[in-house]
Amino acid sequence: MSDSRSPLPPARPAPTPAAPDRRGFVAGALATVWAVAVGAPRPARAQDADASDPRLLTETVTFQARKQVYKGLLVRPRGGAKRPGLLLIPDQRGPNSFFRQLARRFALDGFVVMVPDLLSPYTLTQENSDEGQNILARIVPAEHLLVLDAAADLLQHHPDCSGAIAALGFVWGGSFALQFALSGTRVKAAVAYYVQPPSPDRAAEFKVPVQFHWVEGDPRSAPALEALEKRMIGAGRVFEAFVYPDTQSGFASEPNSRRFNKTAADHAYDRSLFFLKRWVVTGP
Repeated sequence: MSDSRSPLPPARPAPTPAAPDRRGFVAGALATVWAVAVGAPRPARAQDADASDPRLLTETVTFQARKQVYKGLLVRPRGGAKRPGLLLIPDQRGPNSFFRQLARRFALDGFVVMVPDLLSPYTLTQENSDEGQNILARIVPAEHLLVLDAAADLLQHHPDCSGAIAALGFVWGGSFALQFALSGTRVKAAVAYYVQPPSPDRAAEFKVPVQFHWVEGDPRSAPALEALEKRMIGAGRVFEAFVYPDTQSGFASEPNSRRFNKTAADHAYDRSLFFLKRWVVTGP
């Protein structure tokens, strides 16, 4: 069984938990609405798309921070309608093939997606390696946030974007998605995958709805989860927290490793998509 608490009735049926791998808590100032769903049909998901998919427009864009030029991947559906934006922040290894594919998947589901490449000013001998991770580790987080904010600005003001954007990140990238949620100046919602939990003392500082995806038993996060969730509920913050049993960090973002768990990854994507459409497309 799974449970969720929501301050507002959902805009459409929630994605099906279908397994006891979910702890969902959503706290708010309004009355709590309980919903229990077991075994309901899974929502249809956008099919995987390759780089030449005729339904999508894909381009490399550039943006600038502190006189340094960076590149990013911008993917959006064809058609004249304005759509919400999604800043997709990779982990420290940069935007590899998985993140490019994920950007196309979210674009097929109706988003203008920006994948910033913070490694683009550097010459790397191999994609998706520790080399890029070591480069980014030498730069203070405030500088990374400055670059990501410039990417968010480009996305938010793109002609095909409605101006309403969210941030979604994995591990290292997830920590910056949470920074956007704490500031509340750019995004309407944030999603973070297997990120180091913020201090419970900062629980009340989140300005927008947040969704967490945790790995069960992760020594980096497990000890802090209960305290963080209690503080966020007590502070009336709007959030969801999902814990996936029998998984490891990378279960949803490393398809070529033994850590990858397709069932859990698909559930996580469905939950992320529903959450983003609820708060960025529909709004409070």
